Formats: sequence, structure tokens, C-alpha cells
Amino acid sequence: MEETGFDPHRRLCPDGSCVGLIGPDGRCTVCAQTESAAAAEDPEPAAPAAPSEDGFDPSRRLCEDGSCVGVIGAEGACTVCGQKAGA
Repeated sequence: MEETGFDPHRRLCPDGSCVGLIGPDGRCTVCAQTESAAAAEDPEPAAPAAPSEDGFDPSRRLCEDGSCVGVIGAEGACTVCGQKAGA
């Protein structure tokens, strides 16, 4: 494996599910996506939607404990483990 020095100016792939870096050619070293292609696909984030009729709330916040599957409830604590948000 070739070792390279740390580059504090490296650019991460714009695809949030990819672990690659943008190379000198402007493409991701893993998935080959370009930064300009990602910007054209989603120029600005969508506004949060209101809860749908079936109760799904797209603006819900997940529990900060990485091993918990709960969400932060109206009282500011996880509905599964009880951990307070921001604790």
C-alpha cells in the first residue's frame, strides 16, 4: 500500500454515501462523480416537509447514541433510551 502525506486541503466526494476523494482530474477516486455533476443534481436542499397523513415526519431527529434506534421526542429526549438531545 502506498503511503501519502496528509493533505488538509483534500476534497471529499460530494456523494454522501461514497468514501472517495476528489482527484486532480476533478473526479472522485472511488465513484468517478464530479463536483459539478453533484451541484447540478441538487443545487439547494429541499425545505423540510410537514408530517404526512400516515404520520411519517421527515424532519425527525435521530438519537445521538449511535447504538440506539430511537428518535428525539417532543420533550427533547430519545423515545427509546431516554437520552437527552445534546447531552
